[in-house]
Amino acid sequence: MKKLKIAILSMVGLLTIYGCTKTFLDLTPQNAITDVAYWKSDKDFEAGVNAAYFALQWNGASFPWYALAGMPTGDLKPNENANHFNLEALNFQAVNSELVSSWSAGYEIITRANLVLSRMEKAQPSELTADLKTRLVGEGKFLRGFGYFQLARQFGGVPLILDEQTATSPTDVPRAPVEQVWAQVAKDFTDAATNLPVKYDAVNVGRATRGSALGYLAYTYMYLKDWQKAAKATEDLMALGIYDLTPDYKKTFAISNENNEETVFEVQYRDSQLGWGASRNGHYLPQQLAPRGIGEKYAPYGGWGNQLPTEQVVKAFEPGDVRRKAQILVEGDEPYYGFEMEKKWTTTGYAYTKWWQGPSANDHSAINLKQLRYAEVLLNYAEILNELGRTAEAYTHINRVRARAKLPPKTAGTKEKALDDIMQERRVETLCEYNQWYHLTRTGKAAEFLKKEYGRDFKPHQVVFPIPQSELDVNRALTQNPGY
Repeated sequence: MKKLKIAILSMVGLLTIYGCTKTFLDLTPQNAITDVAYWKSDKDFEAGVNAAYFALQWNGASFPWYALAGMPTGDLKPNENANHFNLEALNFQAVNSELVSSWSAGYEIITRANLVLSRMEKAQPSELTADLKTRLVGEGKFLRGFGYFQLARQFGGVPLILDEQTATSPTDVPRAPVEQVWAQVAKDFTDAATNLPVKYDAVNVGRATRGSALGYLAYTYMYLKDWQKAAKATEDLMALGIYDLTPDYKKTFAISNENNEETVFEVQYRDSQLGWGASRNGHYLPQQLAPRGIGEKYAPYGGWGNQLPTEQVVKAFEPGDVRRKAQILVEGDEPYYGFEMEKKWTTTGYAYTKWWQGPSANDHSAINLKQLRYAEVLLNYAEILNELGRTAEAYTHINRVRARAKLPPKTAGTKEKALDDIMQERRVETLCEYNQWYHLTRTGKAAEFLKKEYGRDFKPHQVVFPIPQSELDVNRALTQNPGY
């Protein structure tokens, strides 16, 4: 199936000049599309939504979200870069570039979604057909909800902006209480689920679906501790009848098997061969994971080895768990795309393989990056059921995930044991993905996990990251999170 082709759009650079009244300045630009000339057809509005999708790629999924979700856990060990070492050491600083980039990505998504939602609200039937408007409103609200979902779990309360930003919009905007942000996220995902289709034709595969909205709506209610609504959203997702675990864990992530039955939402990429910078549509996680200097015969750019597994995470896998070999390369394993792993190749003696899928001549990787999979939905549902006192039923879903990993079922235990079992499955199931740190902080398990596994002390205020200093500098109404 074709991937949604998200391109750099001229509408992103639209400029509106305010306050010019002299007629000699009333000129029609010859080298750009003006705001007045835009927003006149279905194609224009669809391009506007595509621009919001594009904002997911560069300063979001391609690295900052990945770093913030993995490095503080200790299981994604950096090999260079002071910002990354500080994340690993729980030395969260307001000047950390990954925090700055993640904040920027969140608001870029939100700003673009607000723009197109505002313009669709004003659109005439002759400019935007009704059926497409329904879908695009759903996509816009999903994307805005997704942006605030990321910001709320990373920073807590943030400025809640729901309108199109213009030259007259206020620049000093205070933080909304985190409960208000989560409520808006829930509203956006609820509206999106109502408007979005269950699936798309081949040309549009990769856009947010009803299942995408329901998966994140359930996740949002987990933050709000509204377990009944979280269960309902998950059950509505399951009732769609289109999601399942792929038979082979390793192939779940293969570039040849993207947007498969396990995908709830994944960020789309393609190698556009546009060189370095935000103009590209690919990423460089494969070379980040491949051992440094193994050569272009085995990995793009010969491998950089910048994120590594630890001995602790290798030992976290039970004997016989097929997910270990599917994600981590250990000395003595069968050759990986011809490369034979030896301990000498990395500082920990191990290498991650999830997003490294052999050599490539592309400038950047076209591998899609999965944000939420059905396996994680099942483990989230297990936690939800456990919170509702349905612990024995929760194990049905834990054991379904374990069965694909070729592991025997676990026997139902207490509510506390069930949560521990869920957290263990999340750890080995979702390595190098996008939610692990937030599961630890949301459930209150971070301090126990970090002390036991890595001897690190987690402080209560570190449940959220510091607000970037660059944002405090330009927004006088912003305040820093306590403890930073």
